[in-house]
Amino acid sequence: MDMILESNKEFDIIFIQELPWSFIWLIPSSLSKEGNSLVGIPNYPDYVTFARSLLNDNDSSRVILYINV
Repeated sequence: MDMILESNKEFDIIFIQELPWSFIWLIPSSLSKEGNSLVGIPNYPDYVTFARSLLNDNDSSRVILYINV
């Protein structure tokens, strides 16, 4: 994803369909010593990201919008 965004900086808006969800980091948990996995969309420093709100834990966005700032 980083390579796609870096190589297409001439575009102001990029839509990605069926984006890759990935592990970001572990967040503290009162139920587990190891913590809970935070899974999300890839962020990139030169872009602002927009996606719809998720309805539940099993839901995921199918399209994300990256805006070059």
